[in-house]
Amino acid sequence: MSFNVIITLDPNRENINWAFSQINSCIGTSYIIAKVRSSLILLSVSEPYRFWFEVKKCLQGKDTPIHRVIPVDEVVDPIITKVIEKARNYALARIPVNASYRITLHGKIYAIDERGKLVKMHTIDAVKAIAEGIDRKVDLENPEWVVYIRTVPLKRWHIVATISVAKAIVFKNIRIGEPIDPL
Repeated sequence: MSFNVIITLDPNRENINWAFSQINSCIGTSYIIAKVRSSLILLSVSEPYRFWFEVKKCLQGKDTPIHRVIPVDEVVDPIITKVIEKARNYALARIPVNASYRITLHGKIYAIDERGKLVKMHTIDAVKAIAEGIDRKVDLENPEWVVYIRTVPLKRWHIVATISVAKAIVFKNIRIGEPIDPL
């Protein structure tokens, strides 16, 4: 199951239908539905950041059940070593040297202990581990950029971690602020 956009919305069947109706009127049907849950839609699109921009521009100031449209750069297993590698690569490639950033983590990331078992990490420990090696200024209150990591359940026992690195506006509620170039 491949996806590169996460849409969060108010839960309920009518809101899912309403969200798809709005997306279709904004950008057409040039997407593949990977998964739909009560408050989460996973899509595959050709250009996830362009998709975010067009939907945000279209729904600006309108009533919508959609909270966020999150472009996804990479989907990996929720293991800290895999998340660290990909998050750092994207952060160092995208975030300008003089820019500020923060890491936002939604969900649990796991480490592998000395016996080879998965162990849930505390959020702050995971964030600190990811931040090591990203030599940019940290600003927790008003960052210019965000390294956004979210875990997403695909099946009952299959969870993945998504990684996105973009300007902070991308991760705000779709109804807030003017759309700008996310990269």
